[in-house]
Amino acid sequence: MSHRNNPAQKTLLTSNTSCNWQICLPTADYNYFLMTKVLFLLSIVVMAVAFIFGWRNRQTFVDARLARQVIDRSIGSEFTLANNAANEVVAIKADVTTRAGELESVKTRLEQAQIKLRNVKNDADRTTADKDLVDKEIANIKTKMEKLPEGVTLETVGESINKQKALIADNENKAKQIQENVVAKEKELKKANDDRSEIHKRLEDRKKLYNRNSLSATIVAVNNDWGFVVIDAGKNKEITTDTKLLITRGNQTIGKLNIVSVDGSKTVANIDMKSIRRGVFVAPGDRVILETLYQ
Repeated sequence: MSHRNNPAQKTLLTSNTSCNWQICLPTADYNYFLMTKVLFLLSIVVMAVAFIFGWRNRQTFVDARLARQVIDRSIGSEFTLANNAANEVVAIKADVTTRAGELESVKTRLEQAQIKLRNVKNDADRTTADKDLVDKEIANIKTKMEKLPEGVTLETVGESINKQKALIADNENKAKQIQENVVAKEKELKKANDDRSEIHKRLEDRKKLYNRNSLSATIVAVNNDWGFVVIDAGKNKEITTDTKLLITRGNQTIGKLNIVSVDGSKTVANIDMKSIRRGVFVAPGDRVILETLYQ
């Protein structure tokens, strides 16, 4: 039977239901319905708030992302610069190592050059000493030759002695007269030698005077390794192996030369290393004069 026609059931239905907007529901269902609507409205409000908050912070997020990109690019640039700096440091270290090797090589070559220079100086000193001995021997021979009788030479001295012996053997009776003649000849020879010495002295004085006024020579080449020079004057300037020469630069005398050989227009001479001042080097263009002129 329908509840519409049953008053008792109608009364029970009215007391256990709630009606809203012309909808009648049981009380429990109605409460569930209300809560569902409230939760739905709260969800809409939360979503609206979230949307508004997101919209307001969107630009901040974009700015932060752009700033991060800028920072990332800056970090990349700094990292590139750091790598370049590291590469430059490695290159500089390699260059320093190379320069250090070159410096050691230069030091080694310098030491070798100094050793060579000392050896050359020692050789020059020995050569000078040997030359002095040869000069002394030549002087002794010249002295002995000057004591020989006039007209007698080293080539004919033996023959002359043999002839004298034969004459002495054949002319014993004339020994006294020969002795007297010899004494007279020796006096004449002495006088002749004195006259010759005087003439020689005059010629030497005149020659020195001539050389003082006419000698003009220049060093055209220098070999510092072997310690000799080449002069643009020779026999054409009356230079001999006995001529003593000085090296001049400007108004100063910087050293001496010892002549080795002389030809027509060139002279080769050793540098007297003992006479060279420390730190001075002979160079092409330096003038050469007679040592007698300097004195």
